[in-house]
Amino acid sequence: MKNFKKNIALLSALALAGTMLAGCGNTTDDSATTTTAGDAAADTSAADAAADDAAADDTATTDDASASSDEIDPAKLTVLCWNTDDIEPMLNLFCEKTGHTKDEFNVKSFGCGGGEAAENYDNYLSDPNNDADIMFVEADWALKYINDDSAEKGTMPLSDLGFTDADYADLYDYTLEIGKSTSGVQKGLSWQAAAGGFCYREDLAEQYLGVTSPDDMQALVSDWDKFLDTAAKVKEASGGKTALTSTMAGVWQVFSAARNTPWVVDNKLQIDDSCKNYIDLAKTMYDEGYVIKDLAQWNTDWYAAGQTDDTMGYFVSTWGFGNSILTQAAGGEGGATYGKWKVVVGPQEFYWGGTWATVANRCNNKDLAKEFISFFTTDADTARAYAESKGEYVSNQKAMEGILADGTYAGEGVLGGQNQFEVLNVVAAGIDMAGGITEYDATIKQAFNDAVTNYCRGDYATVDETIDAFIDNVAGSLPNLDYSDFE
Repeated sequence: MKNFKKNIALLSALALAGTMLAGCGNTTDDSATTTTAGDAAADTSAADAAADDAAADDTATTDDASASSDEIDPAKLTVLCWNTDDIEPMLNLFCEKTGHTKDEFNVKSFGCGGGEAAENYDNYLSDPNNDADIMFVEADWALKYINDDSAEKGTMPLSDLGFTDADYADLYDYTLEIGKSTSGVQKGLSWQAAAGGFCYREDLAEQYLGVTSPDDMQALVSDWDKFLDTAAKVKEASGGKTALTSTMAGVWQVFSAARNTPWVVDNKLQIDDSCKNYIDLAKTMYDEGYVIKDLAQWNTDWYAAGQTDDTMGYFVSTWGFGNSILTQAAGGEGGATYGKWKVVVGPQEFYWGGTWATVANRCNNKDLAKEFISFFTTDADTARAYAESKGEYVSNQKAMEGILADGTYAGEGVLGGQNQFEVLNVVAAGIDMAGGITEYDATIKQAFNDAVTNYCRGDYATVDETIDAFIDNVAGSLPNLDYSDFE
């Protein structure tokens, strides 16, 4: 890393300047109107900074559950979120089942991508007069707030609301792990077990691979070597017209879930051996056309590819079977490929995204906060009701076991009669996140993806150059980490 020492100071200064400018440019007013994450088509970095569920263009808060800061009544339960995709159906169901009304809630939505939410939260929470009870946080940056015990921006142990270990008995261990502070204190619970799978066009699979069932497809993509072999077959059979999967960013979401080493250990940056394997995989897939070259997630072309023969598949998390990804990629209900998709486990089990409910230290509505969080997580009956109404695989195993046992849930329409819960149940059972989450994951994962993308495009000549660029990038964004192992 010959350039590391001379670049780190410059990169740190640039990062600081960029943060200052971003803070000015993204200052959120109290109207909570929609903002954008920028043109996702511009580059992969911008696209992946968008929220996992940023498919909708109009994410401004609406209806009687919404409130701007100057309208917020501290007597009500205030929920901070980046958009209303989750909170609106949650409030609808909660009020329907409990007798509460939306008049008891304030929703502070910042109308932004999930990746931008932390900055907006920080701006909002820096004013001690701004009310906050529940804060929605994403997996990759949840620890930023879960590890914070301050009165200003910190979160409280869920035990302060009366939760006990017995309440967590039915929840998936990995969802609990992500909600724990580094010291092991449970501060967040997710209603989503954000397990994912590989979704493929069954008509193209039959045409190019002779596949007539999900079991047959799974056999062809059950590990990364087979995935590459199958991608080559699809390329040959389609005359180079069809890529097996849409983007490398999607592959990275899956591949990164298999890392054995956290990104940061004892304040030192770590690069798991699997990441180097990913660089080779990505270069092969890019060069051979097994993905759509230079296609960024979240832009219109990404969704449109699902209505053509440009790609056979997408990697999709539980929240993505609806309009967030797959249904939109099919063209919506009645779209060109709606009902023509199926899902399998794919090369490995993975989780992608997910939202955790944490409770701000400034919370003054603990009873209602506990009731709301319990409704979607620890209460199996109501968690099941949410899973069936939203089509999301939830974190409560008892709830999911009940759904699968009685067989009444038909699955998302985009899958043409397949129940995605049956596949996600297998995936969720194989996920282990113990000790793997750090507060730096969002920044570091993005930096690695950016470096590999640039390598595939020819900006770096070797794997070593790619890794050097990645480390320099991380050092610029996170100068307080220890990089001595790479000097």
